[in-house]
Amino acid sequence: MTAPLEGIRVIELANYVAAPSAGGLLRDLGAEVIKIEPPGGEVMRGVVPTGTGPGTAPFNFLFELENRGKRSVTVDLDAPGGPEVVHRLLAGADIFLTNLLPRRLRRFGLTPEEVHARNPAVVFVAITGYGLDGPDADRPGFDFSAFWTRSGIMSLIGHPGGPPVISRIAQGDHTTGMAAVAAALAALRLRDLTGNGQVVDISLQQTGLYTIATDVAKTLVDGRQPRRFDRTAPENPLFNTYPTGDGHWVMLVHMTPDPYWPRLCRVVGREDWAADPELATMAGRRQRGAELAAGIEQAFLAETLASLAEKLDREGLIWAPMVELPEVVADPQLRGRDAFQLLETPAGTFETVAAPFRIRGADVRVRGPASAPGADTLDVLRAAGYTDDDIADLAGRGIFG
Repeated sequence: MTAPLEGIRVIELANYVAAPSAGGLLRDLGAEVIKIEPPGGEVMRGVVPTGTGPGTAPFNFLFELENRGKRSVTVDLDAPGGPEVVHRLLAGADIFLTNLLPRRLRRFGLTPEEVHARNPAVVFVAITGYGLDGPDADRPGFDFSAFWTRSGIMSLIGHPGGPPVISRIAQGDHTTGMAAVAAALAALRLRDLTGNGQVVDISLQQTGLYTIATDVAKTLVDGRQPRRFDRTAPENPLFNTYPTGDGHWVMLVHMTPDPYWPRLCRVVGREDWAADPELATMAGRRQRGAELAAGIEQAFLAETLASLAEKLDREGLIWAPMVELPEVVADPQLRGRDAFQLLETPAGTFETVAAPFRIRGADVRVRGPASAPGADTLDVLRAAGYTDDDIADLAGRGIFG
């Protein structure tokens, strides 16, 4: 099988998660990804304590998740000539992937204009908290701040009147990374059609905005803040969470519930609800949402998850149980779709999370572990035209730390 991005070279100058996750997916698709790191390696290499003692992991699973299969070159951008090394590497690149803020791009002579002046055909992909322009372009942003909080997502999550809820780690990073891959590939296609390099400018904030675009579209029309979801008084009792008698939770998911309403009534033994004309429409059920939710919950609490699952499936209702991660990683549906793949590292062979897509007949897979910091520096520089004397001169100037 052929890798979709075979022959594509990516130069990645990025740290933390969002941009490196995009580079990791491009590598899974077959691109060569050369990661430029500061001497000693980027900050995420030290986030997960590794070892065999308490509180440690056998390997840095977080860094490997985002950087698997990449080659590593160490360059000190603050050393004399450091940015010039990046430019030399970019001369043979198809994609330049970075999360440097605009002020740092200007400082190192790596703005889109400066990069395109030397390689007019490269696709410049910038992933930042707030974008390359606008009043907050130089404001640092992580997924917790720019994606989760500043986009408005946090204001919509949690029980009405309750405190704000913090997202899980890297939700916004990975969402933004996937969006960046899609935009980068579109820009690469446009480059191939026109011969001109492109600039992809993607922000955590705007990606977060798009994930709640349905709510935002409503606010654009009526100017109001959508209300938080209240499971004790839902507008639609068929779109809600309910506990079972053996300590589990299930989620009913029916956005247009009218055809399913009589089926749920049979599951909970309330044929009187099905016959009640006030409950025959969505509007009527909305008026009595608290009563219906309480009745459904009472009926579900009389069931085990297994017995309830049999009834829900028999009636063709759309639902899912809440499952914890040890169950998720053992899920036969995910296992059957190769959602987890083996990663061979110096510390041993472990599983990691695969790319969230497959292309039939194409070679899309995890392609080995991340290189050690700077492990590929000499090979990459020589391939870029540097002689051994050039490399010795760079070392003497402290380029490699």
